[in-house]
Amino acid sequence: MDEITLRKLVWEEMLYADMRANYFGELVRHYLLLDKTLRVLTLVAASGSVASALTESGPAKLIVPIVATAISFWLLISQYGSLARDAGDLHGGWGTIARDYTDLWNSLELPGAEARYQTIFDRGEGLSKAGTKFPNKKKRLNYWLDHAAAIAQARYA
Repeated sequence: MDEITLRKLVWEEMLYADMRANYFGELVRHYLLLDKTLRVLTLVAASGSVASALTESGPAKLIVPIVATAISFWLLISQYGSLARDAGDLHGGWGTIARDYTDLWNSLELPGAEARYQTIFDRGEGLSKAGTKFPNKKKRLNYWLDHAAAIAQARYA
């Protein structure tokens, strides 16, 4: 591969890796917030169940326990905590790859640059496969790509 092509590929992959690291970091926050919100709603609904059970009668005596059960069931099947951990692992992995691409970008003239590029790229392929279970929110990905490009252009201008 010629030097110009390698330089272009490393630049693009450096930006893409940074984009993915930031995107998965955002997903960690999103899933943790969802998990916490649902847990609070479950607590509130369960507290309401006790209160409604102490009252005489009415629709609240039936509705509040059903809501508490539904939220608890959703928490069980949604696995937001697990998704947050997996997104956190991907955030860290892509962050490491972004740093490796940055190091490579700063030493492209050294022998073995193409082999280093291929090694980093292959590690990224494994992370890409692990990330397929997450949503592909193009608007957020574009936001993080623009962010990565702005930082890289400012750094290397």
